[in-house]
Amino acid sequence: MVHTVKETASRPQITVVVGTLNRPHIVMKLIDQLVEESKEIPMEVIVVDQSLQENLKLLQTQFPQIPHFFLVHFDKPNTCKYLNYGWKNAKAPIVLYLDDDVTITKKTIQSHIDAYTESSLYAVAGRVINDNEKVSTDERVGKVQWFGALFTKNFTYEKSTFVDFPYGCNMSFRKSTLQELGGFDEKLSPPIYSYNEVDMGYRISKKYNNSILFSPDALVYHHQYKRGGTRNDFEMKKVIECNNFNYGYFLGKNFNWIENKLCFLRRLPYQLFKEPTAIPAILKGFIYGKKR
Repeated sequence: MVHTVKETASRPQITVVVGTLNRPHIVMKLIDQLVEESKEIPMEVIVVDQSLQENLKLLQTQFPQIPHFFLVHFDKPNTCKYLNYGWKNAKAPIVLYLDDDVTITKKTIQSHIDAYTESSLYAVAGRVINDNEKVSTDERVGKVQWFGALFTKNFTYEKSTFVDFPYGCNMSFRKSTLQELGGFDEKLSPPIYSYNEVDMGYRISKKYNNSILFSPDALVYHHQYKRGGTRNDFEMKKVIECNNFNYGYFLGKNFNWIENKLCFLRRLPYQLFKEPTAIPAILKGFIYGKKR
């Protein structure tokens, strides 16, 4: 693990955690924005690099040598481990996670901070507009329906509302909440550890009703570059199997048997006709979730 450590002169209001994988030039665009924002907002920035050595070296040569900015390297990519490393090492009471391929606005970070003036809020789901994505008018944002049979995202929506889970590329939490719930579940399957934000969000919203706010002003533009990140040349077969296993695991660990039966009744027609080959991996994950 390689560390670039700087002295911190004051207590930051927010810790921004950015995970990056084999795209140093892309993440530097976001880091440059964060440097500018840090001139106005007391913040700490932790960048967790999980790249090959050649890309790590490129990032090290460009990384800002200023207080409050830290560069950490993981030899093996692991989304849940870096998410947990972020909050465990954060000095601020609020932890904001951003993907390396997003562009923030002047309001993004401050909007995350401002939301926590309401003591009943434990997390904030920032608005996300993916490149070429149309703005949704559907007010059902970040919802888990039928005990996991259906999920609605609609994170381009323009009005505030409460959600069950955030979009992983732009989400913040109270550090104390992540600590209380044990952080992100490292039992999720690689290579992309899908459902980590859905699982964390649902655990929070299940315990604390109306505690995750969707904030339209906390906006990022998500570019979803073709290489790096979760598109890091992983075998598509493994990515699909990981998604299906983690979906079943999410159902098994978060819902009781009655809820599972209602979910399966609602989900079964779709699963049989649209994705029948996914059933074995879903069942495997479900059984694993029930054994927890």
